[in-house]
Amino acid sequence: MTGHQPGQDGGSGREGPGLRLLTLIASLLLAATVSLTFAQVVLRYLFNNPQTWAEEVGRYLFIWITFLGAAAAFSRDTHIRVDAVMELFGKRIARGGDLVRRLIELAGVAALLYSGILVAWKHRNAKFYTMPEAPQVIFYLAVPVGSAFALFYVLRGIARWKNGREA
Repeated sequence: MTGHQPGQDGGSGREGPGLRLLTLIASLLLAATVSLTFAQVVLRYLFNNPQTWAEEVGRYLFIWITFLGAAAAFSRDTHIRVDAVMELFGKRIARGGDLVRRLIELAGVAALLYSGILVAWKHRNAKFYTMPEAPQVIFYLAVPVGSAFALFYVLRGIARWKNGREA
């Protein structure tokens, strides 16, 4: 490692209210996904009455969970990375490598945000076959919303790197 312990939120050991809200929403979506999947199994195998919309909603909830969870990982600086090579070169080169990593993260998250906005905009008036009353854009917003949170946390990490603090 480069001196940062995973799970620390800026070294304070406390999570901010934005991250707590993000985690709460992702947790509620996970509970909804599990409940929906359980209900779908019961309806399908016990009552022979599967609901066509349940699988689709579960899939899109999982996408929301993924993007909100990715943003939370950026906040805590806990995304998977291989830093064994950087440790071989010493602190100065490891610090430079950390900046390169953060800039790559910035470019990737910015690209995700941009493309997510384009896709959500494209589907802003689309309806589902299985749920014609629900607009598809609700589910397509997972990418730009999660990416916006992630972008904020990546920029915060770069600012902290610049100030000489880890994560």
